Amino acid sequence: MIWYQTLQRSLQGKSQLPALALGLLLAAPDAPAGRPLTVDDAGIADFGSCQLESWIETSGGKSATWAMPACNLTGNWELALGAASLPVEQGRRGATVLQGKTALRPLSDNGWGAGLVLARQAGAQAATSINLPVSLAWQGQDILLHANLGAVRAQGARTAASWGLALERQLGERTGISLERFGQRGDSPTTSVGVRRAIVPGHLQIDGSWGRKAGQPGAIWSLGLAWNGALLQ
Repeated sequence: MIWYQTLQRSLQGKSQLPALALGLLLAAPDAPAGRPLTVDDAGIADFGSCQLESWIETSGGKSATWAMPACNLTGNWELALGAASLPVEQGRRGATVLQGKTALRPLSDNGWGAGLVLARQAGAQAATSINLPVSLAWQGQDILLHANLGAVRAQGARTAASWGLALERQLGERTGISLERFGQRGDSPTTSVGVRRAIVPGHLQIDGSWGRKAGQPGAIWSLGLAWNGALLQ
C-alpha cells in the first residue's frame, strides 16, 4: 500500500495525471490476502514457495502496470523484486521495488498474526517505507480483518504516516470478496471493493477491484492475475 500512497501524493493536483491505485501486494500463497487488496496482511509465503502477481490499474484514461515476483527461500523472510511502468508528466517511466517481509507472529485459525514490511522503490516515484500489518481471523480463516500502520518517505518530501483497514470474506473454495479503506496523513483516503476467483485453487487466480479516492472524480479500476507454487520440494 505504501507505493499506492506515494503515487497518489505525487499526482495530487495534476489534472492531466489522475491518481492511480498502485498497491504493493505481496501476500502468502496459502493465505486469502493479496490481490486485489492494497492493504497488506500479516502472512508471508511458505518456505520454499514463490508467487507472481501482475496487474494493471487505470483511472481517468491513465494506466500503470506491475509485475511482482516474491519468494521465501530462508524460512523467515519473503523477498520481492518487482517492476512497473508508471505514468509521469512527460509520458511513462519505469520503477523497481525491493521488499522484505517477515512474520512477527504467524496467523492462526481463529487467531491473530503480525508482520513487518520494509520496502524501497527506485526510479519513478522513489520512496522508502515501513509497514506493520496485523491480521485477525474468524471461522478458521474464512473471515479476515487486516490493519496497517506505517510510514513512507518519498524522495524530496517529509515522512508521512500511512494506515489501512481491510475486511475479507471467503465464499466457497474459489471466490473471495473484500472491502478496504486506506490513506496517508495529509491526503484523502481511498475506499475500494474487490473480488478474486481461483482458476486453479491454491495456484492461479484472476482478480479485480473498483474504488474511489475521496474528493476526486472518477473511479479506479484494476485487473490482475496471480500465480503461486513450490520452488523447493
